[in-house]
Order: sequence, then structure tokens, then C-alpha cells
Amino acid sequence: MNFLFYKYMKTSLLILAYNEDQKIEGLILKFEAVFNEIIVVNDKSKDRTEEILSSLQKKYTNLTVINNLKNYGAGRSFELGVERFLETDSLYLIKVDGDDQFQEKDILNIKSILEQNKYSFVRCDRFWSGGIIGKMPNIRYLGNSIASFFIKFSTGISNLNDPLNGLYGLKRDAITEFKLPKLFYKYGYPFYLSNFVSYLGFTHNIKIGQIKNTISYGDEKSNLNPFIMLFKLSYFIINNFYSKIKVKLQYSPLQVSGLQDLISQLFLFSFFYSILRFFQIRYFESPGPQANWFILIIIFFLLFSLLLVSSRRRLNKLSKNFFDEI
Repeated sequence: MNFLFYKYMKTSLLILAYNEDQKIEGLILKFEAVFNEIIVVNDKSKDRTEEILSSLQKKYTNLTVINNLKNYGAGRSFELGVERFLETDSLYLIKVDGDDQFQEKDILNIKSILEQNKYSFVRCDRFWSGGIIGKMPNIRYLGNSIASFFIKFSTGISNLNDPLNGLYGLKRDAITEFKLPKLFYKYGYPFYLSNFVSYLGFTHNIKIGQIKNTISYGDEKSNLNPFIMLFKLSYFIINNFYSKIKVKLQYSPLQVSGLQDLISQLFLFSFFYSILRFFQIRYFESPGPQANWFILIIIFFLLFSLLLVSSRRRLNKLSKNFFDEI
């Protein structure tokens, strides 16, 4: 890496804040001298967060504050922070939350990894023996379990863990065309981000690194609703599945996976049609061989499942070209 690259290699810190008047000043002071720019998105806090940020902005020229006109949600706030980042000359962006749950060593580790210029997305996994300090709300465990299942299905990357983790680092090329669906404006946006960048790995060889991190929990309660999360992710995954078939067919390494997904839908249609015919014969006295249709139900479901599993295994194998556990 040459001298000029190092000279212009700048990293910004994005902080999402909502009612963080007890933590926000200490968090900014901790990293003010470390990052070229600190971007804080204040999501219409009801406490003194905006007042504190206004005072700090007068002291530190590298502090940018965005005060949302209303409470948009963490996802939309993140998107606004990304838009601001893309207006700067920084090459890397690290995102944290204003509650100061993340460990300083993990944030600096992500910064160091990014600035080696190998990875465009450094994401974190807190679910290991030393990853959680304190008590994580049970509802978050449930939400993460749901999200983990869906992200593995969507991307095919079996080792992609903890998709709702709010600590990660990005290189500019990973989010230049990032656009967050309104579905994720309130919460769940880290899931969408992981899905978005993972497909850039498949199609544009964006390198992704995953590290273990540690999060400290106090007595806070989670506002996460697992039923809403399940609905949102189910809706997104179904739409994403069909839209990605077209994407896969356009890139030669993914074409076999795309064809498997496409053919699997023929078996899925046949599966549902067989169920319909079975019930018509069994309960509505429609003529036909009931046993044969029952056998076809099993056969079509097995073929559908085998094609999906094979497609995901193929994606997982391809992901080894760009996804590393660091």
C-alpha cells in the first residue's frame, strides 16, 4: 500500500442516538481524537441529548450532528448517517450505538482491520462464551434466533451469525448504492445490511470479515417485538428470494443456484396443487386416485427441499471466496 493511500485513508464514526444524555458526551470524548469525523444522528431524543450535542459541536470541528425532525427509527437514522458519510472524503465508516454498549477494543479492532484495506465489511458476532456481559433480554435472544435462521437461508452463508448486531465497519464501496427499504426503518436494518453486502460479495467480490465482539447489557428492556420481526423478515425473505433469482441468472458463478431456485418453484407449485387435489378427492368426493396424490405430495415436497438445500450449499461454497471469520 503506497504513501498516498495512507495519506487519504480516513475513517468516520457514526453514532445513532436516542435519549442518550447520560452516555453521549463520554462516547464522543472517547473517540474524538481517533476518528477523522464523528457523525451523530439524534433521532428526536426527548431528553438533553440535542442540547449536549450542540454544546460539543462548538468544541470539536470534526463533529457533525444530524437532528431528525421526528423519531424516524434506527434504520432510517443509519441511512441518513450513511448519506452524510458519502458526502465526506472518508474511506471507511464504523457504526456504533449511543448507549456505549460496545467495547472500545472491538471498535478499534474494526478500525484497524478496515484500514488494512482487505475487507469492505467487517461485522460482529456476540454469541460466543465471552460475548455478553450482563443479562441480554430474552426477547432479543428470540429475535436473533429468528433473524439468524433467515439470514442463513437468504445468503446461504452458514457461518454468518448475529445479523442484528449493531456494531460493524464498512468501506465506501460496500454502501455507495445502499438504499434501505421502509420495512426496516424502525428496526432490523442490520439484517438487511448483512444481506445487501453479502450479495455484493457474490456479484462484486466484496470481501467480508466476521469477528467476535463483546456487548455489555444493563437493566434495559428491549422494545423488539418478535412477532413483528417474524412478519417483516418473512415478507422480505420471500420477496428477496424471487428478486435474487434474476440476479443469480445474470452472474455465471450463481447461475446453477439460480436455476435450482427457479426449478424448485415448479415443484413447490406441484406440491400445493397435489395437496389441493388430495383434499378434493378425500373431502369433496372428487374422482381420482387419493393414494397417488398423497405420494405425489411427498415426492414434490422432497424435490423442492432438496433443490433449496443444494442451492444454499452451493452459495455457502462460493462464499468461501469472500467471507472470512477473523
